Amino acid sequence: MSGQGASAERASSPTPVAPRRTSGRVVRLPLYDVRVRRELAHRRFVISILRQGLRLVALHALDALAVVAAFLVARSISDVTVGAQALPGLIAFALVGLNVRGSYRAGAARRDSQRLITGALIGLVLTALPATLPREFVLTPQFIAVFGLATIAALIIERRIVNAVVHQAYVHGYGLRRALVVARPHETKDLLAGLVPPSVEGATGDQMVVGYVTPDHFTDSAALGTLSDLERILDERDVTELLVGTSLRNDILSEIADVCFARGVRFLVIPPAPNTLRGWAELTQVGRWPAYQLHPARLELPALILKRASDLLLASIGLIIAVPLVLLIGIAIKLESRGPVFFRQRRVGLGGREFMMWKFRSMYHEAENRQHEIAHLNPYEDARLFKLPRDPRITRVGRVLRRFSLDELPQLFNILAGDMSLVGPRPPLPSEVKRYESRHYIRLSVVPGLTGPWQVNGRNLITDFEEVVRLEREYIENWSLRSDLEIILRTLGVVLSGEGAY
Repeated sequence: MSGQGASAERASSPTPVAPRRTSGRVVRLPLYDVRVRRELAHRRFVISILRQGLRLVALHALDALAVVAAFLVARSISDVTVGAQALPGLIAFALVGLNVRGSYRAGAARRDSQRLITGALIGLVLTALPATLPREFVLTPQFIAVFGLATIAALIIERRIVNAVVHQAYVHGYGLRRALVVARPHETKDLLAGLVPPSVEGATGDQMVVGYVTPDHFTDSAALGTLSDLERILDERDVTELLVGTSLRNDILSEIADVCFARGVRFLVIPPAPNTLRGWAELTQVGRWPAYQLHPARLELPALILKRASDLLLASIGLIIAVPLVLLIGIAIKLESRGPVFFRQRRVGLGGREFMMWKFRSMYHEAENRQHEIAHLNPYEDARLFKLPRDPRITRVGRVLRRFSLDELPQLFNILAGDMSLVGPRPPLPSEVKRYESRHYIRLSVVPGLTGPWQVNGRNLITDFEEVVRLEREYIENWSLRSDLEIILRTLGVVLSGEGAY
C-alpha cells in the first residue's frame, strides 16, 4: 500500500527500531522487519482470544452469582423450602436461556436488557418443566414466579454494574483498541460521530480513534494521510483496529486486508447503507458473501411477547386501581347530560384492521354528527388531524376529563382485548386513513397505543401531521421496553400538567 512518497519519507528519517533480546544482548531490529511484524501479529491475536475468553468466563460467572442471589431471595420469600441441590440446575437453565438469546455476543448484546429478560424467561420455562429436574426438586408456582422476577432484577443490576466498571476502565484508557478510520472527506464527520468516544457517558464503544486516512486522490488537511501511507501510519500509531467506512474496489480492500493481517490489526468494514437507511441491520450470509438484512422495526417475536405481557399486567393493575374513579366519572357524566356513559368509535389498528375503541363520553349526545358544522374551526392545516381547543360540543365534565386525559381510561379494556397497547401510535379514524400517503402507513405497522411519542412531545400543540409521523416512526424503529417505560412515566407528567390537552 505504501507509495513512493512514503518510502522516501522513511528513507530520509531515522528508521524506527524495536528491541529484541538475544543471548543477554539487545539486538535492535527495524520496526518494519517482517520478524517483528509476525511476532506482533501473533501477540495481538493471542491477546484478542484471551480478551474474548475472559469476557465470556467473567460474564457467565457473574450471571451465575446473580442467579444464586435470586435463589436465596426467592427461598426466603416463598413459603416452601427448596434445597440447595436444585441450585446447579437453576443456574444451568438460566445460562442456557441467556446463551440462546445471544446475551454473550460481542458488541452491545451485553447491555441489551431485552435479551436478558427473554433469556431469563427461557431459563424459567425450562425450570418449570416437570421433566427437567428430579422429582424431589419439583418447584411450586409461587417459588418459580418469585425466582423469575428476582433473577431478571439481579441480572439487570449485575450487568449495569459490569457496564459501569467497564465504562470507567475505558474512560481511564484501559482495554481500549487504537482505531484508524478509512473514509472519504465528506464521510468522516458522520462516521466519527457514530463512534462515540469512551469518555462520553453511556458510550458503548471500546475504540480510541487515533485519526483517519482517505482513499488515494483525496486530500484532507485533517487526515493523517492517504491509503498510500497506510503501512507507515499503522506502524507509527500502533493501530490495533482498522475501520473502513467507505466504498472501495475489491482489489484495494484485499490489499488493505493483507496489510492488516500481517500486523495482527483487526479489520472491520462498516457498510455505508445503514448510515442513510432507517431500520436496524442484521448480519447474515448470502451464498458465500457476507451481507446484512435491513429490518423496518426492531420488534422481534420475543419482544412482542414481552410487550404484550407488560400490557396485560399494567392494564390489569390500572383497572383495579381506577375502579372507584371510574364509578365517580360515570355518575358525573349521567348527571350532567343525557346519553350513554361510554363513547364508542371505530378506529384503525394494526395492519389496517378496524376495531371499536372505548372512551368516556366527553361531548353532548350525537356530537359526532355535527363535526361538519365546525370543520372550518380546525386549527390543523392537515385534515388528517382534527381537534378544537374550544370545541362547543364538549360538556363541562368532559373538559375536566380531557384536561387530565381521564376520558381515555376505558381504553384499558381495549388493551386487555389486544386491540391496543399501552404505548404506540394513536389509532386513526378510517376517514383519516383514506387520506394517507404510502409513508404514513408505518403508523399501522404496530399495535396502536393509549399514549405515545406524540402525547409526550407536545400533544395537540404539534399541528404538523408529518411531524407526528416522524415522531412515531422514530419510536417504532428504535423500540425497546425501556422506551415504553420512559413514555409511560413522561405521560404521567404531561397528564398532571395538562400541556396540550383539549
